[in-house]
Amino acid sequence: MNIQQSCGFSKVKCCADLFLFCTAVGLEVKVLLGKILATLRWSFSIGNKFFRVVPGVTLSIIATTLVSQLSILLAFLLPLKILMLLGSTGIPRYFPASFANVDRDLLVMGLSLSAVGFYLLYFIAEKIIASSSNRGAALLLERSQKIALFENQEDVATRGYQRYSRSLAGSVFLFLVAIVMAWLYPELLAVLVGYIVAAFVFLTMLYGKGGKLKESLDEAPGRIITNATSIGFLLTFGFMVGQFLLGNPPGLLVAIISLILMRQGFSRITGLVNDLKGLYAQRFKLNALFFHGHVLVNEAKKHETNFWSLLQSSQREQWIYDVLKDVVSQPIEKVKVHWWQLGGQDVAAFRVKSFDHEGTQVAENLVKLFNTNRSSLAKHEATLLSGNTPLPTLPLLSVDEIEGLHCHVFEWVPAKKVPQKQVKAARQQMIEMLLSIEPEKNLVSQFKRSRPPLWQRVDDRMLERLRTVAEMLGGEHTSQVQLFGEQQDAIMSRLRELPLTLVNPDLRPNAFLKAENGELLMTHWGRWSLEPVGANWPVQPRQLEQLACALKEAKASRRALRDVRSEDACLAALMFMLEKLYARQDFVEALKLIPRILTYLNMRPQSSKVTA
Repeated sequence: MNIQQSCGFSKVKCCADLFLFCTAVGLEVKVLLGKILATLRWSFSIGNKFFRVVPGVTLSIIATTLVSQLSILLAFLLPLKILMLLGSTGIPRYFPASFANVDRDLLVMGLSLSAVGFYLLYFIAEKIIASSSNRGAALLLERSQKIALFENQEDVATRGYQRYSRSLAGSVFLFLVAIVMAWLYPELLAVLVGYIVAAFVFLTMLYGKGGKLKESLDEAPGRIITNATSIGFLLTFGFMVGQFLLGNPPGLLVAIISLILMRQGFSRITGLVNDLKGLYAQRFKLNALFFHGHVLVNEAKKHETNFWSLLQSSQREQWIYDVLKDVVSQPIEKVKVHWWQLGGQDVAAFRVKSFDHEGTQVAENLVKLFNTNRSSLAKHEATLLSGNTPLPTLPLLSVDEIEGLHCHVFEWVPAKKVPQKQVKAARQQMIEMLLSIEPEKNLVSQFKRSRPPLWQRVDDRMLERLRTVAEMLGGEHTSQVQLFGEQQDAIMSRLRELPLTLVNPDLRPNAFLKAENGELLMTHWGRWSLEPVGANWPVQPRQLEQLACALKEAKASRRALRDVRSEDACLAALMFMLEKLYARQDFVEALKLIPRILTYLNMRPQSSKVTA
């Protein structure tokens, strides 16, 4: 009896699991079909707008696009006919009967000229399409009477209008191909339609199961469709070969034309999917540009949706608990999460306390979650903190991923944020601390293979743009830039000889911590770099004077600084600031630094060398 009950329970459980699985798949399929219908409805809506406002231009673009597609099709088909003609002694039987009385050489010449003519017609049609698209988009923007909404809106409007026209022309082309195939080779058309239906059902079922295929169909369906059409081409080609082998083939010319039409039709299906996907992705901008009742609305991107959904209370504690249960040495029952203001965009930080089943706190951690557009910062930070370089930071315990987002877990130490009035002093103290830290050799080697150093980033292009601004400002700026250019090799040589030091540009107020023992800590290292000693030091004259004292103190704990002169470190500080000002296009302030750079360059004989 117990065995029967157990078997019955298992059957019920299996049925329940199967029902839940089918329900989940059905929901996903419903989502996919909903997306397809939404895309089609929107395309009909914007198409209606185009035909109402610029009907003539739109129809001309569609007609010209069809001419373009047919022309390139014939331009590819005719060379095959010419090769077939050259490979035979006379006019082949599968050529039209009207060609039988034409001289073969004359026919070859005529077909060759026709192929060239069709290609020229294709080229002219593409030019007409581009010109008509610009004119149509301009008329649409003029009728909408909108102010400038975003950068390059004319290009977005033109590309959107052209893409819609091309997709509609592609649809008409596919319809014409189906009619020709039904007339020439109905069996092959039946196989093609059957394959397309089967492929759609198969992809829909796989979409319902989720995974990478679902993500690919959501983000870039064109790649999946390309693979599917390639498989379809091979299968239908196999069907044609089978018919030839079984002794029931169509005419050779019909087979060649059908093969070319099939290949072109499959490529149009891929193009149609890509065009509709691209249009729908730009729908908010296109709606704002072309419709009177629409304003510009920014769509929430996928990575933003996923990132912020993980921060919501319904998910936040669960994934943090899942991360910490493998990090905390003792078993934990629950976590208490507090927001920790870090100051960086798309990087969330939490101060988390973990408790056991008795309610006793067993650990405290800082957890950082990086959005997908900050994945490079997460990897960069992990590279630095996972090494053996001693750094003023919280100990990194774990590097993990949560639904594709990078997550770093740090051990919390008793500390408080630095008060706002002490941030300036803390920033200066951190720069001085980094000056005395020796980066490990492996880290230096990795960085040199990955990022250009300062002496390569200050290049001739920068010099040319500074010279352009200097000429407009007049005065001594032009001669100073000229002298700077003449001394550029000497400056770069001095920078190249300097040892490298860690630089952290993210010295924001919220990134500082002050431990109970008085130690200053940094909580964010996503943008660290290795620069010549002195880089990132403040360049005000009084602060540069302090660099000599800081360098003297750092030499006591770092042997690589033993023979570094303060003039060279000041030169590096000024060059680093010059590059920052240039990047911000603050050319006037950048030009003001050049006389000071030249002064520090002349403070030491160029022949002397630095031992690193």
